Amino acid sequence: MPTLDERGDHEGGLIALVRETASGFGQLVADHIRLARLEMTADAKSYVRDGSMLLIGGFVLAVGYGMACLAAGLALSRVIGGPMAFAGLALLHLLVGAIALGAIVRRMKRVRLMQGTKEEVNRSISVLSTRSH
Repeated sequence: MPTLDERGDHEGGLIALVRETASGFGQLVADHIRLARLEMTADAKSYVRDGSMLLIGGFVLAVGYGMACLAAGLALSRVIGGPMAFAGLALLHLLVGAIALGAIVRRMKRVRLMQGTKEEVNRSISVLSTRSH
């Protein structure tokens, strides 16, 4: 039968182990939060930069495209008349625009944000669950 001193040492070691485990778990959670914050910041910066470049490029493209459409409408108006030429161009643009928007929406649905954080949390949960068994 263990003596009081031996039991006290064993319980003290167990308490120290529990404290160390709790401290390590707290550090792990803090690291995951830091990673998530860094990843969200990097994702946000990337989206803002890409979005602004897309906006500028889209504006320049729209001006040039508008001029090209006017030229095409004026050229077609000599062959099939003004109203039919511009109606045909409008129909073509509506169709192509709808197809392009559908493709962009499908692509945006496939984007997976914060993938690194998700993988790290899953890895930590896996390690913690295998060690507890």
